[in-house]
Amino acid sequence: MKTFNFKIQHLVLIAAVLFAWSCEDKEEEIGSPSFTKISPINNDSVSISSGNMGDWIAVAGKNLESALAIRFNDVEVDMEEVYYENEVLYLQIPVKMPLEVTDKLTVTTRGGELAFDFTVNVPDLELTGMFNEYTPPGDTIKIYGKFLDLYEITSENTKIVFGDIESPVIDNNGNYLTARVPQNVQANVKVQAVNSKFNATAECPGWYQDKHNIITTFDDDFPYTSSAGQQWVGVWTDPKPVSEKYIRFEVTPETYPSGLSWFYLMEYNVNYPLDALAHPENYVLKFELNMLNPIQRTNFFIYFYWAIDPDPIGGGNFSVQSLGVWQTVTLPLDKILLKDKWAASPYPWDGVSTNWSLNFRVENFAPVERVAMYFDNLRIYKLGD
Repeated sequence: MKTFNFKIQHLVLIAAVLFAWSCEDKEEEIGSPSFTKISPINNDSVSISSGNMGDWIAVAGKNLESALAIRFNDVEVDMEEVYYENEVLYLQIPVKMPLEVTDKLTVTTRGGELAFDFTVNVPDLELTGMFNEYTPPGDTIKIYGKFLDLYEITSENTKIVFGDIESPVIDNNGNYLTARVPQNVQANVKVQAVNSKFNATAECPGWYQDKHNIITTFDDDFPYTSSAGQQWVGVWTDPKPVSEKYIRFEVTPETYPSGLSWFYLMEYNVNYPLDALAHPENYVLKFELNMLNPIQRTNFFIYFYWAIDPDPIGGGNFSVQSLGVWQTVTLPLDKILLKDKWAASPYPWDGVSTNWSLNFRVENFAPVERVAMYFDNLRIYKLGD
């Protein structure tokens, strides 16, 4: 038994030594990694040295099959999402902000480490618009944006600045930020998000309580003085206003059994910006709208000059995200200022005159469709301002 055990122990020892030698030989067989080129995943004939977050790329080279780790700057790639075939690594650039920017792509294999120049293009933090530009002071405003999660926006690291007054972010849901509008905020101020974690600032297009190129706010600052539609203008409390007076337009089969075939909601003299008349495609009509129910058959004819036959604007153009809530909506100005029809009319524009009008005419034939729409703060806005 002892002799047998002695022989078994020796056999185990010999096997262990042979296994170790075998492993050493295999380690020696793994060569150092080398790099050939980086290409877009769908075009291996192109060589690139930069890419956007989320792009899929192909890294070609030698001895890459034993890759243990891959980094863009200091951001690790999830190795479970990396694929290898025919001396090419296929991987996605992580959508994560680096803390240290090296402009290097680093591949660590069992045979060594390889680093080469590669720049990850980091998108700028963006704000794209306010849900309601006339959100009253003290209320919560929603501000839409892009790459909010990428910049890891929280209430601790980001503030919303109204002009020069700061208000901390309340929440980030990935698509929009919420913040409280300061009580002492002024009209006509720019709104910014200032992120301290990545030292980033984004400015929202438009202005808070935009008073540029106002047609009417229905309030004392820009009163509505026309006789048409005065019955709809007032200090209404239901719904709660965004600022004092607004148009409260309600239609029911009981109140208008014969329908509305040529009904003026409003008509008002307007001094348009000269550039808006020449290039209406660069402008929109903005206003705050509150709708209790969507409209399907009701048509609005919004136009600026009696001698031009307007096109109907139906419910599809009054698109709101939430019923029963005030929000800022836009209509393309070239749906209202019809340049081709104007040029072909008996009274084409002289290129100088700016005083025209803004008219809302409603058609809602019997059987009458129910309408509950509330309008405020009509203004002309140049896209991109």
